[in-house]
Amino acid sequence: MNKMMTKNKFIKSFCRSIFRPSFFVIGLGSLLLVSSVMAEPVEKNSLLDAKTAVPAKIEAVKAEEKIDTEKILAKIRQQYRKEQAFTGRFTQQTTYTDTNETILSMGLIWIQGPDKMRWEYQMPEKQVLVSDGRTLWYHTPDLNQVMTGSVKDIREARIIINLLSELKEQLKGFNLVVSKDNQQIAVALTPLADDQTPPFQSLEMIFSESSLALIETRMVDLFANNIVITYKWKSGPDPALPLSHFTFILPAGCDIMPLGQ
Repeated sequence: MNKMMTKNKFIKSFCRSIFRPSFFVIGLGSLLLVSSVMAEPVEKNSLLDAKTAVPAKIEAVKAEEKIDTEKILAKIRQQYRKEQAFTGRFTQQTTYTDTNETILSMGLIWIQGPDKMRWEYQMPEKQVLVSDGRTLWYHTPDLNQVMTGSVKDIREARIIINLLSELKEQLKGFNLVVSKDNQQIAVALTPLADDQTPPFQSLEMIFSESSLALIETRMVDLFANNIVITYKWKSGPDPALPLSHFTFILPAGCDIMPLGQ
């Protein structure tokens, strides 16, 4: 019973970690190539009558919008596929739907493209969630326990860890909508209705339009809890960090539990 409660606690904590995270979310798998759709220009001297030209202009506008959306996603993919690190702090607010209780968490985060991440929760309790793109470790010092598993065996991990580096319009298993407002870009994801094992109910990522830095993630997890994480990054990306920063050394005498089973 205690192990089952601990695993449920992990699942909730993992969902709250975006990149799921990462949010994302990631490394996971091969990098996807996406082609843009080009619009045919409307000739000024076209011999088409007005009834024909108007629909043609509408189609051109739609194509233009499609190009803009894919360009935005392509820039995000390019940003987070590079071998560079982003270091910052995060603040997470989790509101549980069953009790309407809101828990505040804070900590440090490192993301390195295309598939490495490290989350260090500092309050209200210490926790570490780290992945080198192949293995995932989740450490709870208070329990002296480490849960670990292969990223390829954990769907939530694959999605979160690779999400930023694989964003595209036709993202497998999801409906994706991009919008722009107030110098920010919002990318909203909802699982398709036929997904029998969705990783979350909805996920929205907010980016700075100018730098493409991730500003905020808003998730509704499988338990209908609302998780909002805001990020404050150091200015600009850093050179790639050593691999040791995204691996985990098991503490002596800790309990080890498998993930993805």
